[in-house]
Amino acid sequence: MQLSQGSKSLLDLAKKAYAGEVMLPDFQRNFVWTRQDVEELLKSLLEDMFIGTFLVHNVEPSNPPFKTITIEGAKLVNPNFRATPNLLILDGQQRLSSYFYALYCPETSLKNVSNPYRFFINIEELIKDNIDDAVFSWSNYYRKYKALLDEDGEYDMQVLREEKLIPLSFLKEDFTEIWYEYYKTDYSKEDGEKIRAYINNVIHYNVLTLDVPLGEKPETIAVLFEKINRTGVKLSVFDLLTARLYKFLNLREEWEKSFDEYANIRKFALGDKRDTKVPYYFIQAIALYEGLSIKARDMLKIDEKHINQKIWKETAEIFDSKVLERLLDKNEYGVGDIDKWLPYKPMAIVMLALFKNSNKDIQKINYWYWSAVFTERYAGSTESKLTKDYKELLKWFEDDSKIPEVVVEMRNILYKTFTIQDKKYAGNSVYKGVFNLLFMHDAKDFYENDKLKFATNDLDDHHIFPKKFLENKGVEVDWDMVANRTLIGSRTNKRISKKAPAVYLQEMLENNGNDESIVTSILDKHFIDKKMYKILQSATQESTKEEITDAFNKFVNRREVLIQQHIADLIGYQNDGEKN
Repeated sequence: MQLSQGSKSLLDLAKKAYAGEVMLPDFQRNFVWTRQDVEELLKSLLEDMFIGTFLVHNVEPSNPPFKTITIEGAKLVNPNFRATPNLLILDGQQRLSSYFYALYCPETSLKNVSNPYRFFINIEELIKDNIDDAVFSWSNYYRKYKALLDEDGEYDMQVLREEKLIPLSFLKEDFTEIWYEYYKTDYSKEDGEKIRAYINNVIHYNVLTLDVPLGEKPETIAVLFEKINRTGVKLSVFDLLTARLYKFLNLREEWEKSFDEYANIRKFALGDKRDTKVPYYFIQAIALYEGLSIKARDMLKIDEKHINQKIWKETAEIFDSKVLERLLDKNEYGVGDIDKWLPYKPMAIVMLALFKNSNKDIQKINYWYWSAVFTERYAGSTESKLTKDYKELLKWFEDDSKIPEVVVEMRNILYKTFTIQDKKYAGNSVYKGVFNLLFMHDAKDFYENDKLKFATNDLDDHHIFPKKFLENKGVEVDWDMVANRTLIGSRTNKRISKKAPAVYLQEMLENNGNDESIVTSILDKHFIDKKMYKILQSATQESTKEEITDAFNKFVNRREVLIQQHIADLIGYQNDGEKN
């Protein structure tokens, strides 16, 4: 097969996908990229970085060699969609589908999320050349996203200007016209030119292509595609470093030795020796300690001056005995089970780099840790934030007045805008952080006299006002919020099931010889005080819908206050006059 080289406009490919002129052969796999993957692609486009070659096949629209399928979402966004393919994407689907998704905003979800997401460029970060934070995404159900819309559901341009945001969907239109009409006057000539240059990278990006000629036999193309996908596993930076450093250090071999030798490291890697993210964390921590950039493109510059067998061994030892010994201690951070309860794995990179230093302050590290968890600091891109936090912590160790930005932020918002009542996704860092507090608080099961931290593999995420009870009563509240959730044993959760809170509290009393002090002591560890105990007792099977709604709202409001007070201690909050 004779392939020819060429290039094509990525935007033109997306527009043709919208029209039905660019499609996929039906043996392509589904669109599987996450919103983080989409963000990373957009960052690469902003910087005009190479995103790989596309393999494309020119076909006759009336007689394509395969059954064709659309780019994800094309039919949803184009009511006049008509399949007339003259080009099939054999390799490059995930990249083109991600670009199309960001520009055309189909009402479909990405991998690992249930809602559609919309992508934005933060102009302030763009001006600062901070590409890691210049691209982000919000669910179209998120309150901050909804605040950008007018009554007709269209973007409110005045709000976008105030927030300094550009939706990626604007780039499929004539952005020059949008820029001059709405944005240009807000920025200096120099900043405007910088912004336009970055945006033009996304709009005018050309992908390199290998073109399969018209009329090629379908069986030949299918074999080619199979070979590409059999060998085309995306290489990680660790893989690339392993290949580059092999002359003086076998990184994979060193990682496998560390994995076999250290039990805590095996736990952190979830028992998977093939997981190269963990050894990559080692290298990023070494880079931070050495004052190097940990961005992917810069990590490839690491050489024998920065890493060798001795440094690797020392790093693995510190990670196992100093960092993970603390991180896996349920009394210290309430984690225990890495897979379930660790809010952000990459935070271990900063901790490892800090513990490689002789000068460190454990209390300040903890203030930073909990501030990052409850501000959801690492929900998006992480590399620039990890670097910033590491540098700011080192300064804080030397000077008490140089408090890191994230700690200042958390202390400022704790009693102003911070809330746990909009957190209901189990993967959210705030959600996990609240459950971490239960382990640290020595919480016990409601029915069985056993601490949760000794039974983390047999725990259920329990609705304190049981979901089925609320549903049966027709109560319309957000019962999934973490303020109405706690951890108990799975057997207890099944026994409570649909019961009114008053009913299962009575059973708790009976289990404890009708000693109310024991029951209130158990509940106290779940951030349920005596006032809230009375509220739960008021929610009976005979209570009206209105009475239960009132009890629920009083309960979650009070519980939020108690949890906020505990967080205040964890972040070193000093204002004693706030919420009692």
